[in-house]
This record gives sequence, structure tokens and C-alpha cells, in this order.
Amino acid sequence: MKPVLNILIALLLLPSIIGCNKDDDNAGGGDTIASVITQGKWVVHYYLNQGKDETGNYSGYVFSFGSSGSLSATVSSNTNSGTWTELIDSGKRKLVITWSGGGIPVVLLELEDDWILKSKSSTLIELTNGTDELHFKKQ
Repeated sequence: MKPVLNILIALLLLPSIIGCNKDDDNAGGGDTIASVITQGKWVVHYYLNQGKDETGNYSGYVFSFGSSGSLSATVSSNTNSGTWTELIDSGKRKLVITWSGGGIPVVLLELEDDWILKSKSSTLIELTNGTDELHFKKQ
């Protein structure tokens, strides 16, 4: 009876063993970017573009990431709309930013990219793309 019980236990544990994937640990943590970024409003805390610190270009901008994938960036009374998507590509968790419509300021178009998650907490999200870095800090 003992061998049968051992086999049954092994069969019950097999799906959880097979379901584990080493790449899951390298995808920016166990939870999603969405679980953090949709909570509250965010500002650009740091933006390095081609080796140049351009953080100051985003002074006054406030970003809101909706749970349905909507994105808004507001400065003064001007609001620009777009979308954001979270995905895993080659084992890396990414945040994809896309702006909608015409008249989008160049500073916002610079953020339109596939950003790889570097780290995240409830108040800071660090993204990278090659040598560029983008950090959002919760307002």
C-alpha cells in the first residue's frame, strides 16, 4: 500500500513541479507591473535618454495608468491620452507605452517604447531599454 501512496503523492505534486519555470523568476517578480502602476498617479522621477539626463523635461507631468490599459499624461490643463500594455517577451516583463492622436508633445513621444522592467515597488517602477532608463515614482 505504501508504494501506491507514494506514487499518488508524486502524481499530485507533478503539475506544480512542471508548472515552475525559471524564466518566471526573471520576469520582474511574481506579481505584475499592473498590480502597482494602476494604483494612483505617477511622475517621472528619472529619465536617461541616450546618456543624457532629461528628467527635467517631465516637470509637472502626472501620469495615470488605467486598469483597462488607458494612459493619460497631464501637465497644467493639457491632457494627452494613450495606452499601455504589459507583456513578457523572451522571459522579460515589459511595459509598452503608445500615445494616441495628433499633437503629442515630443517629450511624451520619447517615452513611446517597449520598456523592460528593472525593478518595482509600491512607490517606484524602474524601466530600461538599452542604455535608456525611465523611472516612475508614485505621487
